[in-house]
Formats: sequence, structure tokens, C-alpha cells
Amino acid sequence: MNSPHPQVAVAAPEKLSAGGRERFVAGLICAWLVIHPWIIGGRFWWTEALNTVVGAVALTAALRSRENWRTLWRFPVFWLGLLFCGYILCQALNPWGYAVQRVPGLLLYDVYTSPHVPWLPSGISGNYFQPCTWRTLVYWLGPWLLVCAWWAAVRRRRTCRLLTLAAFLNGVAMAVLVIFERFHPPEKILGFYTLPGQMVSMQNGSFVDHNKAAAFLYLAMGAGLAVACRLQARARQQARDNGLTWVAFFGCLVILASFFALGSRAGLAIACGVFVGGFMVLLAAGLLAKDRSPGLWLGCAILVTGVIGVGFFEFYNRDTGTLARIEYLNAHPEEDTRAILHRETIHMLQVHRWLGWGGGAYRYVSPDFFREDYVFLDSTYDGGLRSQTDWAHSDWLQLPMEFGFIGAGFLLVILLYIYGRALWLARALGAAGLAVLMACGGMLVHCTEDFPAYNASVLTLFSLLLVSTLKQAELEARHASKA
Repeated sequence: MNSPHPQVAVAAPEKLSAGGRERFVAGLICAWLVIHPWIIGGRFWWTEALNTVVGAVALTAALRSRENWRTLWRFPVFWLGLLFCGYILCQALNPWGYAVQRVPGLLLYDVYTSPHVPWLPSGISGNYFQPCTWRTLVYWLGPWLLVCAWWAAVRRRRTCRLLTLAAFLNGVAMAVLVIFERFHPPEKILGFYTLPGQMVSMQNGSFVDHNKAAAFLYLAMGAGLAVACRLQARARQQARDNGLTWVAFFGCLVILASFFALGSRAGLAIACGVFVGGFMVLLAAGLLAKDRSPGLWLGCAILVTGVIGVGFFEFYNRDTGTLARIEYLNAHPEEDTRAILHRETIHMLQVHRWLGWGGGAYRYVSPDFFREDYVFLDSTYDGGLRSQTDWAHSDWLQLPMEFGFIGAGFLLVILLYIYGRALWLARALGAAGLAVLMACGGMLVHCTEDFPAYNASVLTLFSLLLVSTLKQAELEARHASKA
């Protein structure tokens, strides 16, 4: 018997749940991407742990679908990252030593060797709240989980654009804070509030180190240039400029201006390179199109302003600027601390070149090498060293020192795959994708002289921007093949 009620088509619940799952995962990751840098710049152990917890929640939500499981299984970064995290886990389970702090508050430790399997990766054990292999494992798990969750859950190009926009707006807010605080007393927050009993400086934004703040800001600038490229492409399609390209350019200008207040010489050089490179990509995309966007002329004005700003920065800081620093180091090579650290890190690497010393081991291994090579020696300081550090000021040296050529090789293969795959999809990548790749490439250059990869907020932003750009390129290529 036919029913008197008309049949109503109902959408498949699996598709609705997939869309809701994507919105949840994307919303969670974008919100966390904005919040994380403001939690004291992602510097402390609990910010790294929260990063991993959010990544685990996002990946769990993303994988409540067979389709997402299949997507993740076909993603080489998932398997390479799994091998890398498994490598660190092996180091943590096979410690070669245990570090005990000799004097509370000082970087002085006694390291006691422990039995271990020498032909397996080994690491350093100790207080979790200090650098150690277990903490290093949690540190790297966070970005990997977030990247896998994003890749598995995202199905729409609009979602990738949302992440880029969130990173850009967050960078503008951080840049405004840097500029504002530079003109106010360093012991006050927002110009009026002082925490009792201690000096507080927000002149690097929420970051403690200005070089890490610089890495965060030029990555956000790359995201802003990508936003400008997409707005320009939309303006060409609509045969009119709605003015939003100008707004995006102005945001990039604000970020660029913050570098003159930040005081990071390497950061300023890379930021200018990222801006010029991104602008050239945008200019080429505009000149090759039939219609011209007025935003290009504004971009030219910003480019000239940036060049003038660099000159002003060097003139205003002529006693401490880049040129003065280079002249001083040429006259006093013994004061070139970075060069000394690089040399000593190479010595450490030569001892355990294949398996490494273990994640977080730099603090405990480096003092013996400093004493052996007679650097940083000073009998007036407890322990005989006037300087100790957790970083080699070169991630390209410290990563193989801690993880060996085998462990660091996993990271190198991940980078080569993402960049190679992105360039293979260059047509689908577009000007926006190339702008992001340039900003991420700037960080890889920065890693030769500083340690931006050893900040959880910077590493998370770098990883998500890179993978989201590749994801959008694949979605664009798929969309073009169906059209």
C-alpha cells in the first residue's frame, strides 16, 4: 500500500557527520593556533604538554571515520613522523645517563651513566620539567598529531584558507603588541600593569626571546601575503578591486614595521626577504593577468617603505646594528659566541653521529666539550664555565647532534617530500601557496643561526602552514581535474 505521506529525501548521515567533524577539528586547531603563542610564547613544559593534548583530541575526532583513516594511511608524513617519534621513544626507554641538578637555580648537573644497549638509540633521563628525552618526545608529538589531524579531516579549500587567515590576524595582533610595548617602560604590561616582585617585559610580544618572536612574525607575514594573493585573484575574477587587498597589505606592513622595534637582526633580514619574495610572486601573478589590481601599487609603496625602514634601522642603531656587529666580530673573533657553539656542536656530533646523544641532551653534554676545548672557562663561576646553554644556535647542527643522522634524517625526508610535492603541484599551488612556502623557507634559513625549531608555538605554526598549503594544493588540483 502506498503511503499517503510524500517521501522526503534525507541527506546521508555519514556526509553530515564528516562535515561536522571537519568543522570541529578545523575550529579546534585554528583556535589553538591563535591561543598557543599567547601562553608565554609556548616556552614552558606545560604549554608543550597542552599542545600534545590538543593534537591528540583533534586526531581522535578526525579518525572517527574510515575515510579519514584511509586518507591518513596514504599520507607519507604520518609514517615518517611515526618513525621519528618512535625513534625518540626508543631513546627515552634506553637512557645512557641520568642528570641530577647540583645546585637549584643553576645550570649545573651531575650526569650518571646507566646501562643501555649501545647499538640502539639512547637518550638522557632526568627531571621532566628540565630538558630530557621524555619531554622532547612530548614536544615533537604535538605538531605531528595536529598535522595528521588536519590532513585527515580537511576536505574543503575554504578550511585551509581559514587557517591562513587565523595565522595572519594573530600575527598582526602580536606585531601591534610589539610596537606598543617598545614605546613603554619594559617593566609594565600594556603600559600600566606591573607584576609585583619581578620585572616583566612584553617588548618581544608574548615571547621571551626576540629571535623566536621574529620567526613567528615572518611566518604570519607569509600567511598575510597568501591572503593578499587570494584577494587579488578574486579581484581579477570579479573584474573589480573591493579594497580587501589593501587591508591585507596594510596588515603585512604592520608586521614588517614590528621588526624594527623587535631588534632581531636575522629576523629583520629574513622578514624583508619574505616580503620581497612574496611581493614578487604577487606582482608576477598580477602582471600575467589581464586585469590589474590597485593593490599592486600599494605593494610597491610598502616595498619602498620597507627598504627605507631598513636604512633607518641601521642608522638609528649604528652602534649596535648589523653592520656594527659584523665589524666588531671581525675585530674580536673570540666574542663570536655562535661560531664557538657551532664548532663545539660539530665536535659533539662527531662522537655520536649516527644515533645522537638523545633529545634534550645538549645542556648536559656541552659543558664537558666546552672545558675540553677551553671555551667559556672562568674560575670565578661555579662549575668553571661563564656560559652554559641548552641550544647550539643552529638547529641544523643540534638536531643531528641529539637525534643523529638517522633520526634527523626522518625530519629532512619530511621536508623534502612536502616541498617536492608542493612544487610538483605548482600550478595548483598558486601565488598564495608560494608565498607561504617562502616564509617557511625563511625559517629553514633562520635555523642555521638560531633555534626557532625549539619553540613549540613556532614549530606548530610552521608545520600547520606547510601541511595546510600542500593540502590546499592537492584539493585545488582535484577540483581542477573535475571541472
